[in-house]
Amino acid sequence: MKFINPKRIRFHHCDPAGIVFYPQYYFLLHETQEDFFSHIGFSLYDMIDQGCGVPIVDMKTQFCGMCRQGDDVDIELGLSKLGGSSICMEYEIFGANKLKNIPRELKLKATGTIVYIDLASNKPIKLPEELRTALEPYLEISPHA
Repeated sequence: MKFINPKRIRFHHCDPAGIVFYPQYYFLLHETQEDFFSHIGFSLYDMIDQGCGVPIVDMKTQFCGMCRQGDDVDIELGLSKLGGSSICMEYEIFGANKLKNIPRELKLKATGTIVYIDLASNKPIKLPEELRTALEPYLEISPHA
């Protein structure tokens, strides 16, 4: 199963040419990660209050097309691996512009790894069973794994 986060590309996402300035994609991906954790009942705010965090340790990105101001995008998030303390997230951004009759197409693919840590020590700690259970429905098993 995938978590789908609809967004609209806004003026502040774009460069002077009206296309998304590439670092802004990382803000969109992180917002999706935050929304995903809230959706499964583990808000990042609550994690931080409890002394835990999920910093990113690796991100690989493939830019497949441009998004422009006014485009509606769906940011899809699935999980490809749950480790002892790590979570590998797979993102895809699909964009469309109904006003300009531009159909839905893949704009970006990214793979990110986050690690569940104790904020006091900045050391990885084991994913709590409740969190692992909430994450498992989004784990997509690859036939090539």
